[in-house]
Amino acid sequence: MGRVKGMTFASDQRASLARLLHDLGPDAQTLCEGWTTRDLAVHLVLRETRPDAAVGMFVPLLSGHLDKVSARLAAQDYDAVVDRWAAGPSGLFQVLDKALNTVEHFVHHEDVRRAQPGMKAQPLPLTVAQQRQLWAAAKMIIPRLLSTSQAPVVVVPDGLSRVVAADKAGVSTNGANVAHVAGPVGEIVLWAYGRDVATVKVSDEYGVIRRSSI
Repeated sequence: MGRVKGMTFASDQRASLARLLHDLGPDAQTLCEGWTTRDLAVHLVLRETRPDAAVGMFVPLLSGHLDKVSARLAAQDYDAVVDRWAAGPSGLFQVLDKALNTVEHFVHHEDVRRAQPGMKAQPLPLTVAQQRQLWAAAKMIIPRLLSTSQAPVVVVPDGLSRVVAADKAGVSTNGANVAHVAGPVGEIVLWAYGRDVATVKVSDEYGVIRRSSI
């Protein structure tokens, strides 16, 4: 299936990831530690269709409910679960698809693709337009992922505007004790999300960078 004109990067990645999940089946590895493709498919469906369960990812007291709902979904036909997610969100999630899923879908697509044999060092080719869409969303998230760093972190994606994270004291981006991260935008996003397959140039002489989940 070709790329539909006007398709957002989030929907493009949804379609590509769905095809890959179908092709690989339920037991393929992913970059998400301990997760197979079945586990990832369950996560994707829960995140959009069962907010009552998804909140258990962030609230420990509700993790039991998350586990029960996840187990029920995992017991269903794998391809049907993938198709349910591939059909796209409804209601409020449909309106927020671009805002919520541009980065999410890219990262999880790479979680599956880059975990396969021979693909670890093979970044997903992105058009200039796709890079811009990805960075427009990622530059709002990356400062939060790096917010606990001990000094400013200057993040510079190739050909795009930089962002500065953890600049709490307004330290000059050219001053001392400042870390730098540079590389292709997709690789920077993966690195910020803790995916060590990413190829980026990190200059952190004083070990100030701290990556965390949202």
